[in-house]
Amino acid sequence: YYPELYDRVKQAVKAGRWELQGGMWVEADCNVTGGESLVRQFIHGKNFFRDEFGWDVDNLWIPDVFGYAASLPQIMAQCGVTTFLTQKISWNQFNEFPFNTFWWQGIDGTRILTHFPPENDYNSLILPSQLVPAQGRFKEKDVADEVMSLFGIGDGGGGPRPDHLERAIRLRDLEGCPPVRFGTARDFFANLRGCQDSINTWVGELYLELHRGTLTSQAEIKRCNRRLEHRLRELEMLWASALDAYPLTDLDMIWKEMLTLQFHDIIPGSSIRIVNHQANEVHHRLLAACDRLQERFAERLPAADGAVTLFNSLSEPFVGAVVLPFAGKTAVDSAGKAVPSQVEDGQTVALVTIPAQDFVTVRAGTAAAATPAPAGTTLTNERATFVVDAQGRVTSAVCAATGTELLREPGNRVTLYHDRPNFWDAWDIDKFYREERISDAAFTVADLGKGPVRHRLRLTATLGTSTITQIISLNAGSARLDFTTTVDWKERNRMLRVSFPTDVHTQQAACEIQYGHAYRPTHRNTSWDMAKFEVPAHRWVDLSEADRGIALLNDSKYGHSVHGNTIDLNLLRSSTNPDPIADLGVHTFTYSLLPHAGDLPRSEVIREAGRLNQPPVILTGRGAPTAPIPATIRGDQGVELAVVKRAEKSAEVVIRLAETRGMRSRTTVVLPQPARLVACDLLEWTDGETRAAATEHVVDLPPFGLATFRIRS
Repeated sequence: YYPELYDRVKQAVKAGRWELQGGMWVEADCNVTGGESLVRQFIHGKNFFRDEFGWDVDNLWIPDVFGYAASLPQIMAQCGVTTFLTQKISWNQFNEFPFNTFWWQGIDGTRILTHFPPENDYNSLILPSQLVPAQGRFKEKDVADEVMSLFGIGDGGGGPRPDHLERAIRLRDLEGCPPVRFGTARDFFANLRGCQDSINTWVGELYLELHRGTLTSQAEIKRCNRRLEHRLRELEMLWASALDAYPLTDLDMIWKEMLTLQFHDIIPGSSIRIVNHQANEVHHRLLAACDRLQERFAERLPAADGAVTLFNSLSEPFVGAVVLPFAGKTAVDSAGKAVPSQVEDGQTVALVTIPAQDFVTVRAGTAAAATPAPAGTTLTNERATFVVDAQGRVTSAVCAATGTELLREPGNRVTLYHDRPNFWDAWDIDKFYREERISDAAFTVADLGKGPVRHRLRLTATLGTSTITQIISLNAGSARLDFTTTVDWKERNRMLRVSFPTDVHTQQAACEIQYGHAYRPTHRNTSWDMAKFEVPAHRWVDLSEADRGIALLNDSKYGHSVHGNTIDLNLLRSSTNPDPIADLGVHTFTYSLLPHAGDLPRSEVIREAGRLNQPPVILTGRGAPTAPIPATIRGDQGVELAVVKRAEKSAEVVIRLAETRGMRSRTTVVLPQPARLVACDLLEWTDGETRAAATEHVVDLPPFGLATFRIRS
């Protein structure tokens, strides 16, 4: 908008007077933002700096973000980011973080040099009254002789004022005050390398003991973000099979607008009303753009009247129920064999099986599907049995493989709480909310019947001034019990949660984070444990013993509590500041209960979470494409083919593999024709080992490892 001013900025950067910071596209939230989105924050951020300024930003500069996932160090390192600065952890509610300068080690073992300025402020005024206490607080002063001061108007922008600069000059050599000098962050971190062997290491996430409400506030923004992340993955994979027509410009636009909305007050839900309104408008516009790209891809496929082609983008077979446009008819596969199906509310629901990263075409049959027969409130199949009582509570969950009960008390307890945090309304949840329970939902239960695909119950309740409807369903061949929930939410300063008290004894819960998972305590032994009364998790939280366990999955939620082996999911909030009408309206989401045999790595938790969140792409009136996906994988189920896309700066195909179970894993990359695999960094800037041309390439991954390759002919 201001090219003359922008040119002056470029000249200041060239002259060394302005230092470029951050590496990311925006100062992104690091709790809710997905794993691949964090990668793209660096890809688009660092490419922008390099393309516009000829500069490689090698730091992550995010002073004001509400916690940092334990998978971030690996992502940073593979994007050429070697140092990290934040200030926010000084806001901890209960515990003082023990370091200011330290190594931060992630879940895969990667370490990043990190600094927390001991002024505990990103709006420093350069006053002796701030600098002298900071000198006293600096925990590494026995091995390092410098700290950084983030001075100026940082919260809201504007940078340093003239009086800030004047004070800094006067404090260059003032008796009783730490000497101040101007310098760059790059030089500061370079100097820290001199003491890097003498500083401590912090292992795992950098959990912020504050702003826990941002894991739930503005539910529609969070739901749309997750949908967009999954839609973009599917579209990139589909279009990679039509590289000559790959819609690079369109996908680039969608990615950049979505990444912008991952700014750390937008996706957390802590913005003013107009921002939230615009964010929802943009999200829905981007989802519509994804629909158009999918339609454009479908137009390239052979026409097939009366047929539907289903694409499974997952790295394991999809087995589950899919609603098909064959109202009143059965479904048959390409060989004419009947597919299990039933009619629900005039729609045909079929139980389909689709191989990993593959297509299946089904057609409408001639006979009407059988009407489901009433079956009572015990939902059972060969994998699991669940009992639902007259109030809609799940009183029993038994995994057939173990034959043991997984619930200690009735689950699906939907509870309304008062939600009035002490300070920041949209940002915070305070621990005392547990003492302010209003009431539990008492559902009315109706049996919708059982057919060859699934058994369903309908639950309805009024809670507060809101209404809740749930469809509970158990699919044939699955142990996953789905709760598809619609809430007409009318509350103010209240919170809606659901809990499942389990009969699993473990001292830690596994919680999915970006490209991996982290463990959180189920006890409150220390103040550090107690502070994690609300924690971020993405698609699942699991409690496991050595031979059995139970998980709670979801399709759009992030705030969880695990205490005393009870898994509790935060469904909705209703803050009034800074958005006075936050979250009012109708919300639809699904959470699922999954009992399983074995511990987490040997269970179906990760696979079922994928099936819940990424059902098949439906291409109506089209047959399967003639060109296959340019890369698939087979072998170890712990490896995910996370990305198949066109390269950022060339016409090559790029794939990304992620090890998800925390185990050393092996997979085979299968190509449709012989080609070389060239290892590269996440940015696709630097090439590494080149494998000889072949149709199959065996790849070994360390626990939680990421590996990126170019496919080169």
